Amino acid sequence: MRRSRPSLSTWVILAAALFAAFASLVCAWSQAPLNSGDEAAHLDYAIDVWHGHLPYFYDGVTNRPPFGIIPPVQWVSQHPPFFYLVLAPFVGPLWDAGHPYMSVLAGRSANAGFAAATVLSVGWAARRVVPRRPDVAAVAAVIVSLTGMFLLVGGAIYNDLPNMTFGALAIGVAASALRSGLSARLVVGAAVVTTLGMLTRLTFVVFVLAVVVAFLLARWRRSGFWSDWRGHVVAAVTVVAAPVLASTWFWLRNIRLMGTIVGNDVAYGEQHLGRKQQTFGEVIGSSSWWKSLFALYKGHLPGNADWTYSLLLVPLVLALLVGVVTAAVVVARRLRRARRTVGARSTGRRGALTAGRTREELLADLLVVAMLVALTAAVLVGQVRFSTTGGAPNVRYSLAVMPVLAIPMAIGLTGLGRVLSAVVTVLWMETAGYIWFQIQDLQKAAFGVERTLVVSRWTFVIALVFFSAMLVGVCAMALRRRREVATVVTGDVSTEHGAGDGPEPGSSTASVAASQHAPQHAPRAVGTPPAGDTSRHDGETPGPRAAPLPDVPTGAHATPAPDHRAEPGAVDASSDAAPHPASRARGSRWAD
Repeated sequence: MRRSRPSLSTWVILAAALFAAFASLVCAWSQAPLNSGDEAAHLDYAIDVWHGHLPYFYDGVTNRPPFGIIPPVQWVSQHPPFFYLVLAPFVGPLWDAGHPYMSVLAGRSANAGFAAATVLSVGWAARRVVPRRPDVAAVAAVIVSLTGMFLLVGGAIYNDLPNMTFGALAIGVAASALRSGLSARLVVGAAVVTTLGMLTRLTFVVFVLAVVVAFLLARWRRSGFWSDWRGHVVAAVTVVAAPVLASTWFWLRNIRLMGTIVGNDVAYGEQHLGRKQQTFGEVIGSSSWWKSLFALYKGHLPGNADWTYSLLLVPLVLALLVGVVTAAVVVARRLRRARRTVGARSTGRRGALTAGRTREELLADLLVVAMLVALTAAVLVGQVRFSTTGGAPNVRYSLAVMPVLAIPMAIGLTGLGRVLSAVVTVLWMETAGYIWFQIQDLQKAAFGVERTLVVSRWTFVIALVFFSAMLVGVCAMALRRRREVATVVTGDVSTEHGAGDGPEPGSSTASVAASQHAPQHAPRAVGTPPAGDTSRHDGETPGPRAAPLPDVPTGAHATPAPDHRAEPGAVDASSDAAPHPASRARGSRWAD
């Protein structure tokens, strides 16, 4: 049995994950400690969990370091404790040992691991969203790994990255259900994802809803418990019941202590922090609100850096154009196929199944696109509601939607043809990489500790190595991408795959491609009988040939039976179809 090797797209995703980890470490060890009140509050929460209790809003920061910006209240106490449970073993012992600065560095370094996990999750999810384009999954992972704000957060102590990780996994789970149907393993995995996501942030509820809807609308299987509506309902109830059972205690605690499930105090913000409430229209009509929320690639560039918004907008516009063109091509192809099969009703059950499978795939495509649009809208509406109560449009909050946006961005960058896609993607990567480079200050130690400067420089070099690997891998995928044309009973189906990657297992393209590459037959044009054989159907094992019937015409006029002693590679001149190029190169295996 031949062992499968990782594809090129998989290697690119791994390189992107490792780049994200080391690039985040550069930020972690080169930035001043606790340079925002939010980071100090997150650190305090993790230390409280290490000490065996949860923080309280009005108690403020009880573990006060001798440096950094300290908030007046504990304004992250409304978040569930999963992230802080993971962080506690890294920061707690060092804090108790009297090393607060090392505790900060340990917490930041642990969060760099979440950065790598987020990139891997985005690559996995994108592969489920666009299963026939592995290059899209790789580029989506690269896009997330080069997002400046993502790397800054990965090099600090914030709980945004676990939210991104579980959000990406939820997208992948939902897309898998819509495309392939339900299974016990998928339902169990979804329950784990929704549970951990709801133990990270309340805003994760929109991803839970996406999984529930996807499970209710999941593709129906032919047999098994999950094949009918009862299985779909059980799956939907499972992915809701698990997080409810696991996290309800915390939301009840928020209601008991703060009066709301959200756990914040709007009045305190107005009185002491200068925040003011706004209407829905005032928020969405403010250009500064949009610019603040989506300054994902601005970094620390001096002066007017509005051009950095193009790193987000241009790929999305390209994705829209690619989607419109692709939809037009698909519609034209389906209309042509429908006209071609109007008079071919005798194709039988096999043709009906193939046509039905194509319709199911198209429906799955539409449902997946609708899910991504709905998730984007839901996250934005949640952010608008937060701002109406006085919350700031912090750019970190838009990271929650990056696993969604990275997929159409990757489609836009990779949908321009082989050479142009390679050029555009490399230019995008180099520009985003330059912004990350500008963030770093490797000339002096951030806190006067020279060892941190050494660590920053070495991790910077390692990050550059993986950045170079990403560049090489993306160029190779784009330039080696090939167009595979598979012919089925109802017509032609064309799919593009990344270099070294085949169709998704179980897809109609995969089965046709497998039959085309079967070792016992050479590829040939559809409708052309094997050389020297008029009795055997395609796909049967070569064997004794029946003599041709002399009174059966093969065209407008009867033609003599072909010579069974034809030389390898010879083509019957009476055939209307041209020989496959492989037949001329290797010789026809159908000839004697």
